[in-house]
This record gives sequence, C-alpha cells and structure tokens, in this order.
Amino acid sequence: MDDWGSIERPSEETAERSRGITKAEKLLPLADLAAWARMTPQPKPFFLERFIPQHEVTLLTGIGGSNKSTFGLQLAICSAANLPFLGIRIAAGPTLYLTAEDDDQENHWRAVKICNAAGTNLSSIVGKLQISSIRGDLHNELATFDSERGLQPAATFCQLKATIAATNARLVVLDNVAHLFAGNENDRGQVTAFVNLLNLLCREHDLTIVLIAHPNKAGDSYSGSTAWLNAVRSQIVLERPDERDPDARQFSIGKANYAPMGNPVQFRWHDFALVRDEDLPADMRGQMAVTIQANRENALFLACLAERNKQQRQVSEKLTAANYAPKVFEGMAEAKGLSRKRLEEAMDRLYRMGAIERGFLYRNTAEGKDIEGLREVRARLPETSPETYSGRLRKAAEINRRHTPLS
Repeated sequence: MDDWGSIERPSEETAERSRGITKAEKLLPLADLAAWARMTPQPKPFFLERFIPQHEVTLLTGIGGSNKSTFGLQLAICSAANLPFLGIRIAAGPTLYLTAEDDDQENHWRAVKICNAAGTNLSSIVGKLQISSIRGDLHNELATFDSERGLQPAATFCQLKATIAATNARLVVLDNVAHLFAGNENDRGQVTAFVNLLNLLCREHDLTIVLIAHPNKAGDSYSGSTAWLNAVRSQIVLERPDERDPDARQFSIGKANYAPMGNPVQFRWHDFALVRDEDLPADMRGQMAVTIQANRENALFLACLAERNKQQRQVSEKLTAANYAPKVFEGMAEAKGLSRKRLEEAMDRLYRMGAIERGFLYRNTAEGKDIEGLREVRARLPETSPETYSGRLRKAAEINRRHTPLS
C-alpha cells in the first residue's frame, strides 16, 4: 500500500472545478448542525475568569499612569507561573509579552518586582515567559494600509507569528495600539481589519490576545472610532478610582459578550507590582488607611477654602480670629460633616506640606486696599507620580504634629 502522505492530491481549486463549482461560487463555511445535535454545547472558556475569554482579542484600556503595562506583564507572568492574578483564576501556559513602550532594563526591573509580589522568581518561568521589546524600532507596526489592497501584514507581524509558533504561546500581550497600529483609528474599516488580523492569529494558534490601548481625550474608554469596541468581544477598563489614594487601582469589564459585567476588582500599585490590600502586611495596611484618611480631610479643607475665597470671604489661620478657618469650615457643605478638630489637623498638615499660606487674595477697589487671607499654594503642592508609594506622603507621627500658628 502506498504511503498516504505520498499520494498526490488535486488542489482544492481543482477539486471544486471537478464538482462544477467555480471560484466565484465557493460556499461560505457552514456549521455541521447534525454534529452539533449529538454534542452538549459548552460555554465560552475564559483565560482570566470572567474578564478575558479564550481565543479572543480583549482590549485593555486605561488613562496614562494607571499601570496598563504592569497589568499586562503581570498577566503574562501569572499565567506562565500558574498563579492566580489578583486572586482570580488564570489559565496556565506559555506567554509572550510584546512591548513597544519599555526597554529591556525596565522590563527586567518590573518582572523581578512582579515575581516577588506573586511569590515566584524568574528562574522558575524560564522557557514559559517570553518578553520582547521593540521600543525604538522604526517600523514596529503590525500592518500597513493602502487604498488599493487594504491591510497588508508587515514584517513585525510575520516575526510575531513565527515567535508564537516557536514558543507555543497561549497568551500574547501587545503593548500598545499606538505603536502597533499604523492606520487611522477613526477609520472603522482599518480598525476592524486590524482586529481581524489578530483574530486570525487567535484562530490559527489556539491563542488569547490582550491588546493595550489608551482612552481618548474626550474621556471615552477607548481612543479613535467605536470600531475598536465593535471589533472586539471583550474590553477591560483600568482606572484610578480615588484621587485621595494615588496608588489605588481597579479594573472592570467595559464590554462583555460572554460574561456578566459584575463588580470591579480593587487592588493597588505597590513597589512596581499590583497587589490586593489583603495581601499586604497588617501594619502596612494600617499606615495606608491613615494616609488615605488624611488625604481625604486635606481635600475637604481645600474645597472649603476654595469656596470661601471664590466668594471673597477670606478666612484666617489664627485660632483667636473670628473667621478662624476650621471654625468657619465646620458648618459648610463642602466639609461633608468633618469636625472642627479634623479640620484643624488638616490645616496643620497642609501648612507642613507647603500647600497653604497667608497671602494676597484680591484687591478691594471700594476701600482701596489689598485683602489677605489663607490661600492654597498650588504651584508648591507635591506631585504624586502614578508609581509613588502612598506611604511616603506622610508618616502617622508627622500627621499629628502641630504647625498651625495659634495667634
């Protein structure tokens, strides 16, 4: 008997012609309903439970400084190490993190920090995690577009496809759209064609893709046309939910075709990794709670101060003054019920931080004199980096030290 693999077979096109089917009459792929009738249907499997469906492109969006790159790299590390991601079950397997945003030095730093937070190390995931940086490459787009032929896969796409095949990756994180998509993001056809190119990778390589993108300036959870959301079946939105806690983060489902929306997952940025509060030591959680409360009270004090100065009704930092700020603020709606004692502590903190001072407010033209009072010093407020440990703002002992002038 001849070897089956050695038998010369007619091409698909030749076989179709022999059946009287021309190229123009080629049928669409049709589901085998008879086979379906004999099978029990299964729900869509998830790579990250509830959030990232398998064999799909999921769009991950978030404002600058919300740690999208850290999120994507940590996903890849947790899958490679077969560890939960922020307490959520994630499928285990080889992963690839492709970034055009950060270089190898930064990726190395983050990877070690993430491994430490997750309870593993780089040695244990050698061969399971692949990290590729194409930052600075002049041609790192995955596809190009022209008016005649439409989308054309670029050299980087061919390299990506070959790397997926060589590493047997099951999760690929692409960071990010701004570098990898060279088309017009307001052109629905180009956006859809690009996502379909990634869907082809998913289908051919048993793959799940997370595509990182920025929101637009209008405040939408994606940039460009609505085609990004229309083309994908799943979207995750990464946010900084509390301005009083600069390290607080949450992620939620922006679009879900295969799962209920559900509640957001709360976590925080800590030491270049993403962690849940419950995974931190108790003393650190206590310190963070003190800091968050102090930030809230500071913000309420400044809101009261801004409202009074807007009304040209100055207040004083002097305890004996009739318009002593904490006394006046206690009854204001902007204080949201904060007591005079708490407002005094907030004023003390703000003085120490150089965030408030006594100075010129406005010119009283009717009386021909300058009016002074307590005011916010915006130019000297300390900056809060997206990657700043909130504990460094002020220690609890410093918060309780008085600095307000009493007279």
